[in-house]
Amino acid sequence: MFYNIMCYFKFICIYCAFLFSFISNAQDYTFIPENQQLLSDEQVKTMQIMISTDVILFNEQGEILPMSQIKLMTNPEYKPLFYVDIANKIKTVVFKKKSNLPVLVKKNPEAKFTKDEKALDFIVSDLKDKTIKLSELKGKVVVLNFWFTKCGPCIQEMPDLNALVKEFKDDPVVFLAITFNKKELVEQFLEEQTFDYSIAANANNVITIYGVQSYPTSMVINKKGEIVLKELGYRTNIQEVLSQSIKSQLTK
Repeated sequence: MFYNIMCYFKFICIYCAFLFSFISNAQDYTFIPENQQLLSDEQVKTMQIMISTDVILFNEQGEILPMSQIKLMTNPEYKPLFYVDIANKIKTVVFKKKSNLPVLVKKNPEAKFTKDEKALDFIVSDLKDKTIKLSELKGKVVVLNFWFTKCGPCIQEMPDLNALVKEFKDDPVVFLAITFNKKELVEQFLEEQTFDYSIAANANNVITIYGVQSYPTSMVINKKGEIVLKELGYRTNIQEVLSQSIKSQLTK
């Protein structure tokens, strides 16, 4: 009898400890799914932090941030809060400002451009050593994609970009992928991964003149050689966004 009481008491203690732990780790933000729990500082120190492309980034107001804002991880003004699912996989990151000031995430200066501004001219060679000069493509819609072989988000969006190439195969649209990787490395990459854009390797000059630092970055240039769309970072609806922009330019 005494043994049974002790066992029951031990069970109650364990249950209460678990409940307290769950409540302590419960999310403080209403926009976090209920099935996700906040990792404690100690847990963060002892586990490997892996941020995959399906992780959603938020500021404290619940605004979704582009994947390019993952750089806030190294910003001393912010503390990243990691939320995991039942499998202990990180699904959400909230960037909490350490001061009491409102959380304001500055717009990436790379994303700024004046609509219909002139696209800077350049000359590159594709993997078949064919020369491509941007200014000679006037009369066509040009879609640029800046990427590199070790960029997870870049690889993640490639099936959608390939679908775009197929969608506009009969239209005056040029799809050109720009990378700083050497030609040999890109060719090795293509042995296992399909990327249907024309690819310009070792194109550091283009990356420099366009000031690209975030990957992937996509741009749409109209028939007059003007930039009409600029998208930074990975987004799940990139195919739809680019398709709408291309269609709007084809009808002009």
